[in-house]
Amino acid sequence: MSQFMRKVIIVDDEPMIREGLNSMIAWESLGFEVVGLFEDGEDAWAFLQTHKQIDLVITDIQMDICTGLELLRRVRRADYRSRVLIISGYDEFHYLREAMTMGIDNYLLKPINKDELISSLGQIQESLLIEYRKSQELFEGTLLMKNNILNQIVMNNYSIRDVIEKCEMLNIDLQEGGFQVVVMDTITRQRNVSLLAERQLCEFAIRNVAQESIGENGIVYIFGNQSSQTIFLFAGINQSSQAAISNRMEDIAGLILNVLKIQVVAFIGRPCAFWRDIHLSYQSAMELYDYRYFVDTASIIDYTKKDRETKKEAFSKELGISQLNQLLEKQAYEETLIELERFGERFREILVPDVHIIRTALIDFALRCLSKLREMEFEILEHASDFQRSVDELFYADSKEKLYEHFWQIASTLLQTLQKLKMNRNTNIVEKVIKFIDAHYMEGLTLQQLSQQFHISAPYLGKRLKIELGQQFNEYLHHVRINKAKNLLLISDENAKDIAEKVGYTETNYFYSQFKRITGKSPMEFKKGI
Repeated sequence: MSQFMRKVIIVDDEPMIREGLNSMIAWESLGFEVVGLFEDGEDAWAFLQTHKQIDLVITDIQMDICTGLELLRRVRRADYRSRVLIISGYDEFHYLREAMTMGIDNYLLKPINKDELISSLGQIQESLLIEYRKSQELFEGTLLMKNNILNQIVMNNYSIRDVIEKCEMLNIDLQEGGFQVVVMDTITRQRNVSLLAERQLCEFAIRNVAQESIGENGIVYIFGNQSSQTIFLFAGINQSSQAAISNRMEDIAGLILNVLKIQVVAFIGRPCAFWRDIHLSYQSAMELYDYRYFVDTASIIDYTKKDRETKKEAFSKELGISQLNQLLEKQAYEETLIELERFGERFREILVPDVHIIRTALIDFALRCLSKLREMEFEILEHASDFQRSVDELFYADSKEKLYEHFWQIASTLLQTLQKLKMNRNTNIVEKVIKFIDAHYMEGLTLQQLSQQFHISAPYLGKRLKIELGQQFNEYLHHVRINKAKNLLLISDENAKDIAEKVGYTETNYFYSQFKRITGKSPMEFKKGI
């Protein structure tokens, strides 16, 4: 039985045949549902015009008012995708030939044979399923192409000719001026949401709900990127529609919370007039990205309405946060830590009654630090397990003293991390990593584990290893292990299974395949010198 229930209508001016076809077989067991019985082609045509998703029309070829031929002709002219099964008498072959030229799936001669009907329905069902699979493959391929070209546009990584050709082919309208990018992601501070553990599945679910909420209201392209963020590209916007984008994103965030129980935050970039500046709108949205660490409810953060409160600016100036920012820009992280001590002294002396203003100013500095880490492709949550707890405590702190205590924990963690990253990038970290791999090759090493061991971002370490070794980390690890295995095969009497385990392979078959791939021989062939 098909996983889809196909809709069928039966058209015949003889009640006995019409009702007989309906009751002759168990339609549902074959994956079909009869949704209409009609005594004339005219009635059937009226029904088809309002119910275009009819998969199969079974019609008599000869009827008084509107024949089956005329019904078939109308279906084909309207380009409906319904399959057609003709019922014909022995003396109606000249009509049948005409029907076949217009495209029918089969014909049945009266009186109707049950087995022939079931056989025809099986063929039609199989044909419909093949067609569906092809359409799904085409849809998924088109979706992937659209996703890729939109990512190239927001990342400013494209050739103009390629963009114009592909956008025209994929019905992406870049001619209508006025664009704005919104980046949506999940809030890091939420707990106990199982869907969050599956990053890609979570992104897929969010995109589906967002697409449902957007509907066909305006030109909006929704797609994902490699970081599993959901990106909205609004096109054809003006000043009035810009003001409405924030409200639309609030509605989407509310629907996602209601349907998926997930809190999201949306970062609205600044608008731009031309498609070649879309990447600037994306960049401005990403400048706000680290706010996801500090919010705990569904939020919309608009670049064009960034916090410029006079009180906060005055407070920041009085405390000397601007000096901390200057040292941060110079990558003088050790000096920034020293200045942070002086900052603490001033912080204790200043009198500010509004705790919220203090918290906002402190968060701004933390965001600058996180932005520096992002430039180094470093994700703090992967390396500092207590960072999120410190953020939570900062967020809920209700006094100036508690605010500074938790801010110090956050700022010192970030600055020390930046200092270590800077030191590691200025030393031959690859040499240290290689020595570590050579000593621990038999363990279940991963690039992520090495990045934590040497306090450096995994993407950066992977790039450095590729440049200096001429091969990816996993490939280098395979070669180290296989070379160790070769030595053991030559000097010991241990079997290949034990040697595989000694050099770090838990699966013997996998060891065999890697050994053969690298040496061109099986372990036994190598041992025997074949």
